Amino acid sequence: MLLFYCISLFLILLFLNLANSFNPTKKMKIFITVLGFILITLNTYSQLNPSLSNKIEGMLIGSAIGDAAGGPVEFVQPIKRSHWCTVDQIITSEGIKELGGLFKLRPYPKKTEPFAQWEDYAPEGTITDDTRFKLIFFNCLKENKGKLTQPKFARSVLNFRETLPDKYRDNYDDWIPEIEYATRWALGERENAYPVERIWGGIPTMEGQMPFLPIAALFPNNPDSAYLKTYELGYFDIGIAKDINSALVAGLCGALQPEGSWELIEKTMLETDPYNYSKVLYVQRQLEKWIKHSHYLVQKANGNINKLFYLLETEIETVTWWETWVPLVVVLACAEIVNYDPMASMQLMMEFGHDTDSYAQVMGAFMGAIHGKNIFPEEIRNTVNIRMKEQFGQNINDWMLLIKKYGRLN
Repeated sequence: MLLFYCISLFLILLFLNLANSFNPTKKMKIFITVLGFILITLNTYSQLNPSLSNKIEGMLIGSAIGDAAGGPVEFVQPIKRSHWCTVDQIITSEGIKELGGLFKLRPYPKKTEPFAQWEDYAPEGTITDDTRFKLIFFNCLKENKGKLTQPKFARSVLNFRETLPDKYRDNYDDWIPEIEYATRWALGERENAYPVERIWGGIPTMEGQMPFLPIAALFPNNPDSAYLKTYELGYFDIGIAKDINSALVAGLCGALQPEGSWELIEKTMLETDPYNYSKVLYVQRQLEKWIKHSHYLVQKANGNINKLFYLLETEIETVTWWETWVPLVVVLACAEIVNYDPMASMQLMMEFGHDTDSYAQVMGAFMGAIHGKNIFPEEIRNTVNIRMKEQFGQNINDWMLLIKKYGRLN
């Protein structure tokens, strides 16, 4: 950026030095040409080198876009797949571009469900529980003036009903029971409460990936702090989910760096280990196991998306499709096989199927954090923001104000 300013200053000074030798008409033409060059160069630079604020906004809107795009096709059977996801061929660069062009928002083809959308046959851009959980997170951040603790977050989960429009309160009542048992237990209550280890039958899930991705925006330059805060707040994360979900948020800190990349994401996840999971006797850190496994599956697929999908279906030890490691493996493998192309990677989340909104919200967060908000078409960004504001009274713009107020952006 400093080099750009120096070149711009040189051009302006050169113009001023030569201006006296030109007639007014020619002088204006040259000035417009110089100014146009400067503006085009500045726009190109900002696209290639988004600011931290732009990358944070990209992470937040990317996650919401992924959720809204994946919601209408979540667990839909049979899975609808396009050409490159059904043929036994190696994907080409043209095919990757073609896949990216297929990504879009859809209206919902179904009535309300507790963990899906809360409006019958909702319009495109409508979010599900992955983003509603972030509404709770930002409610907590705002109500407690940036001071996040596990009890405060747990209380915000229970208080979420009162913040909702009346029409959604019955939906909340259908959504909350299993979560409420663990939430009340975490708050020290024993009536209508069960131990947190009981939640979801003791399965380590990706639940902490729903509310806590924005923690990376609060600690963009400190992945250890992001990991520890996620670990602390995630009372519903049990077993290895504590480490994997916390490390994933730390990885977003890597993505938010100026040199953010998928390589840096993985490096940051693996190196952020404040509780020394990697040094536990006799067992491998499960995070490391599943990151390595994602690369193994891509290598085995050899550029064939159809084959990768088969391997993901058969070799990731899943039953529910929302165990904590599943989004990690699906996201890493699908991004790698299309050379980390942002929109093609997002489209693969739709075409692989199963818990599509949860996979796509993670993919969207990573892509937005690396590339900035402009990686997503403006129309799609606007649709999701408008829908969130219409339905829940807040959107990414409101979240950015809270991040700037309580985050560590400097």
